[in-house]
Amino acid sequence: MAPAYDPPARHGLLIANPMSDRAKQRSPKSDTASMRTMRRPVDLILPPIENGRVPYYRLVLRGCSQLCFQTNELTALFFLAAVLVESPLAAAYLLIAAIIAPGGRMLLGERGDALAAGFAGLNPCLIALALPTFFRTDWTNLGMWVVLLICIAIAVVMVHLFVRIFPFPILVLPFLIILWTLSALTPYLEFLEPVTFDDSQSTVFTPVVAVLSSLGEAVLSPNIWSGLLFLVGVLLSNWRHAVVALVGASIGTTVSYYYRDVDPTSVDLGLYGFNGVLAAVGVYVLCGSQLRLAILAALVATIIMPAFTSLSVPAASAPFVFAVWLVLALGWIETRWLTPAEGVASAAEIAKTGADPDVDGQNQVGDQNP
Repeated sequence: MAPAYDPPARHGLLIANPMSDRAKQRSPKSDTASMRTMRRPVDLILPPIENGRVPYYRLVLRGCSQLCFQTNELTALFFLAAVLVESPLAAAYLLIAAIIAPGGRMLLGERGDALAAGFAGLNPCLIALALPTFFRTDWTNLGMWVVLLICIAIAVVMVHLFVRIFPFPILVLPFLIILWTLSALTPYLEFLEPVTFDDSQSTVFTPVVAVLSSLGEAVLSPNIWSGLLFLVGVLLSNWRHAVVALVGASIGTTVSYYYRDVDPTSVDLGLYGFNGVLAAVGVYVLCGSQLRLAILAALVATIIMPAFTSLSVPAASAPFVFAVWLVLALGWIETRWLTPAEGVASAAEIAKTGADPDVDGQNQVGDQNP
């Protein structure tokens, strides 16, 4: 059975949120111990890892699976299939990025658990998926193939630098910077031709289609079949994460419909719900498996989506990054300034025990006096 890795917090996974006592009590090591009691489907199919060295082909697949914060080779295959259903060219771009990314990190000296978990592939794979989504590409467009290779190299270097600079999870910040830079350069580079999206608007809202498309849009493949493949892929890795992803997609869809000032076509394509998916799963993984925090992140990511769409650059997954950072910042603020001082009983503790320790202590002292 492949060992479970505890990657560095700056890459964005497996750090407990200080907002929760349960998160403090439930450590990644305890999760790892519980995982050893059951064999995942991937462990039944692939051979065990020997001497802690993950074969390169498994690093490639794990990089794809990190698109939804998983470390699972079967999940990666389903993600690739989800993209292939939408666009064979995008699937080819994705596979190339996944192949190059681990080697790039190795050239930069990376040999740790973060590489073994597949984090090297997250940002390069995202930018690979974004190119055929936001720019005109085809199999014979040599210029865009060159852009793909350059963007992958830049993403690898940026991640290598950012995890050493920033004291918090960088998530997909390098991907956003590269995408926004390309968008800004579009008027000056002829080979960067933006895709013209259909402006036709529908007045019919279909919740089931919207939820499934939101799941597919997490890998930039907005259709129901891609959404189903994506959900099954996450389910094969961690059923709890699959449930949280579905909850995030449902929240994103519901909130968008509630405001009623968004285009139903955009909602049905998952353009609003997919940030809810990523935010919910990301916070659930980051913050000690806290469902209420995952729901909060999904709500925030969806609510602020219109603010990002009003900018002159693609919103992409920026709302997801903002929502996760906000939840982490709230936890840091609570721990630093709002946590009760040691020895001071909280209202919840008093309600649970039925007595205030300070008052009881005073009474006991008073009882001892003559």
